[in-house]
Amino acid sequence: MNELLPALYDHLEPVALRIARRAAVLEPVDAQRAYLVGVARQILEHGSFRAEAPSLVTPPGLEGTLGWFKLLDVHLEDFVAGRIDAPEIIAQGGGRLWETFQAHDLVCAVFGHGVARALGPTLPGADVLELGTGTGGTTRRMAADLRGASRVVLSDLRQSFLDRVAAGLPGVPVETAVVDINRPPAELGRFDVVFSTNCVHVARDLPVTLEWIRRCLKPGGALVLGEGSHYSEDVPSPVSLVLSLFNGWWDVPTSPERPQPGFLLPEHWFAAFRAAGFQHVSMERWTDGLRTFGGVYWAFA
Repeated sequence: MNELLPALYDHLEPVALRIARRAAVLEPVDAQRAYLVGVARQILEHGSFRAEAPSLVTPPGLEGTLGWFKLLDVHLEDFVAGRIDAPEIIAQGGGRLWETFQAHDLVCAVFGHGVARALGPTLPGADVLELGTGTGGTTRRMAADLRGASRVVLSDLRQSFLDRVAAGLPGVPVETAVVDINRPPAELGRFDVVFSTNCVHVARDLPVTLEWIRRCLKPGGALVLGEGSHYSEDVPSPVSLVLSLFNGWWDVPTSPERPQPGFLLPEHWFAAFRAAGFQHVSMERWTDGLRTFGGVYWAFA
């Protein structure tokens, strides 16, 4: 499925570019709006985004992503000027649009597919922890394999999310735990596998979070992450524009190890894993040679 990503992003770039052209000339009223305007200016300054879609027919699997772009398009000037707040825009999309975006749109779902494909053979008899279960896009793809696990702990910030996903996993030895990766609990037990899809990049102190994850793993245990990426250090992912609406994306602290909020590049993940004490780090990298889209990472305790 990851082979579809270049074509999908070819259709997203013209939409993002049109919004970026409008946003780049606006005067933001606070730090959140300044992030959006800054991303827009980066996109324009680099000049690499397509101005026109490669075809008149938009491929299926972009409905949620384009839905968020449409909401930002409608409210852009009012948002940057402070006349409407991000939660008001997000509420117009609602939970259904968020679930479509996270669990079904191919630009997001590809990461869940990648993690599920990578983990399937490792799960029989294993103690497993998922961080950031969300709407269950990854977990449901693994349901058949998870039935063979010894223990499965799903975690998120909201118990309502966890209850809904757990109810759809008959035969899985499932438990739930409310976990904030920025304030991880002292003791959840030890696991053979910890996995997560597009969650760990929101950690405000990534070294602390990764060290906690390593301590959760049994010796030789594996951390498997499906994570998106900015195109490069100079070019943000086009979805950064719409994700600027969400706290936990635009306001993540930056550092030399993470020069931009949001996604990390593969080289930043590799450095972070090693600094946290992981070994045998590898990834399935998704790129078209010009743009990096992310991939699936393995790191062992």
